[in-house]
Amino acid sequence: MNQSPKRDPKAYRFDVHLAGEEVRPQVSVVCTPAGIHFEDRQIPLASVFWVSRRAGLILVFARRHTVAFFGDSGDLEDFARTVERGSDVAGRRSLLRPLAADVVVCTAGTAIAGRIGDAPLEGLYLAVFTRRGLHLFAEEHEYTLRWPTEHAAEAVDDARGDGRPVLELAKGDASFEIRYLFPEEIRAVLEVAGTVPAPPDTDDALEMFDKGEVARPLRARLPDFSVGADTLQSVCEAAVERVRIDPSIGESFDRRYFERHFRTLGEIALGPLMLRRSAALEADSVAGAVQAMDAEQMRQDATAAFRGAAEELVRVYTAEVQAVVRTRRLDRDKGEKALAVAEEPGLRETMSKHIDDLSPAFDAALARQQLLVQQLHARDLAPPEAEEASVEEAIRAWTDEVTKLDRGYVSAAAAALLEIAALWSDRMIPGLRALAALRARRLSKRARWAILAIVTFFVAAALAWLARDLIPGWPGI
Repeated sequence: MNQSPKRDPKAYRFDVHLAGEEVRPQVSVVCTPAGIHFEDRQIPLASVFWVSRRAGLILVFARRHTVAFFGDSGDLEDFARTVERGSDVAGRRSLLRPLAADVVVCTAGTAIAGRIGDAPLEGLYLAVFTRRGLHLFAEEHEYTLRWPTEHAAEAVDDARGDGRPVLELAKGDASFEIRYLFPEEIRAVLEVAGTVPAPPDTDDALEMFDKGEVARPLRARLPDFSVGADTLQSVCEAAVERVRIDPSIGESFDRRYFERHFRTLGEIALGPLMLRRSAALEADSVAGAVQAMDAEQMRQDATAAFRGAAEELVRVYTAEVQAVVRTRRLDRDKGEKALAVAEEPGLRETMSKHIDDLSPAFDAALARQQLLVQQLHARDLAPPEAEEASVEEAIRAWTDEVTKLDRGYVSAAAAALLEIAALWSDRMIPGLRALAALRARRLSKRARWAILAIVTFFVAAALAWLARDLIPGWPGI
């Protein structure tokens, strides 16, 4: 029996920042079952205990290495999932076991810059913020800062010029800045950093199981999405109503033509949201719904979909122009002039602007998605009797952002279709009408004389053939 050939692992191009070293630009990174490989380094997957997704980067924490990978969001997400499949789950559980009795506010990969006493504290750390304090982990190092702090504030990192928010914390002889946190995470930490925590639970009973092993997975409670068959129909009908149809161009160029046309465009533009909505509604857990509604993947799908709608419009218009050119027997250059009306590059840019307008909604949904994923991980590693208030709050916040993204996406698709309808009315239909009104191409004078000579020759030859039987003495009789 022939075995199917094994595919080579995917090679990614990332900027790589190994803790304590300079950033290396555009490094080839490969993840295999054995580990993460880049340049002359290898990080065994079995030693990786945490993967943290941040805006524009992924932080990988292993027992002897801490690395930040910067790159394209789609590649980063694919890379992160590959690493997580082979990571050390037991190590992750043992790391959080001492914090199981506490309530985790958020967990994030961070960059720390500051001091503890006279010693500098710098580098990449996994930060676990709880109701009682901050816990930092990196390789074999561990630090704890108990609440309340003497100073806690949000600032902007002007030194790096990237506009990322920074969390400033100070207490006693310890002070440092924390980067790579989402704004929502900073606000959540600021709410607890200045409070005096409640006395700890004195029950030191050993937990034999994690909540993720004994509790049923949380079910998804998704909002009523605005996208659906009815929405698609109403959006398409609104676009058709905007088109000034001219049946003089052709009998088939009627309302039903544009109803079919805009139905196709609507299915292309709204397709990513409709497919992900269906998958989320069929998911049997919150984790499954979050994966189905992944904001970053949806952003990429939406960008491709809106560009695909523009390409479909150009394809349809090109077919109509070519049909008029054929039926009217027009010169090709006249058809090319009519095609210039579509301005395909500009049309694609216009469609992309609708996605760009959705960037704040995508970013907000992605941030809430990351926070929810962290809470779900913390829940799975918590003891069975741990409270789930923070998880429920994260679910509600994520659902709110998904609802806003859903509404915004539908509005963007509707606006794009209306813009296409205006393009048909203002430029494409007038262009087809003007093209159809042109006279068929005429032959040159020389070509007409040549055709007349050929016809005359054949007529004379035919008459000569007939005359040989009628005129006595004709040659050949």
